[in-house]
Amino acid sequence: MARPLSPEKRSALLAAATQAVAEQGVQASTASIARGAGVAEGTLFTYFESKDELFQALYLHLKEDLGETIMPGYPYELEFRLRVEHIFQRYVSWGLANTAKRLAISRLSASGLLQDATRARATERFQAVSRMMEDAVQSGVLLNAPIAFLYAIIERIADTTIEFVESHPDDAQRHCQLGFHAAWRAITP
Repeated sequence: MARPLSPEKRSALLAAATQAVAEQGVQASTASIARGAGVAEGTLFTYFESKDELFQALYLHLKEDLGETIMPGYPYELEFRLRVEHIFQRYVSWGLANTAKRLAISRLSASGLLQDATRARATERFQAVSRMMEDAVQSGVLLNAPIAFLYAIIERIADTTIEFVESHPDDAQRHCQLGFHAAWRAITP
């Protein structure tokens, strides 16, 4: 009879994969990921059938973690600007507290390895945000552009804000406000 899988080992593998992908990108070896988790390489393949499956699971895991920061307290009924600001500021806070996770998401997203089904599952937690963005475009509050393009603009400015705050932490709150102001101006007509 097969031994039950340990949630702790799975978590350790995902944590090690996060760090490895943040540092080395998708070229990170399964051996280095297993070593980082303190398990044998064969154990990694007990939990994830392949490196590709590991990366799909890692992306979903990281997006779920991000969603646990962004979605609580999401102001469903407030005006569009305040909802976008909520998303922006929560993303920046998460990114400042989770550098490796932010870098791992970015590298996985840019790798070309993520399956469409994985990307679709990763957005499920953010459906309210997607609907809000679509409504804001329809009503003319946001630029008439693909939602993915608007997300990319917001994310790039948020990442720039994170990097600036990391190197200039003395006035972090002001920089976060300036970052949101720049993002809002970039996505509105």
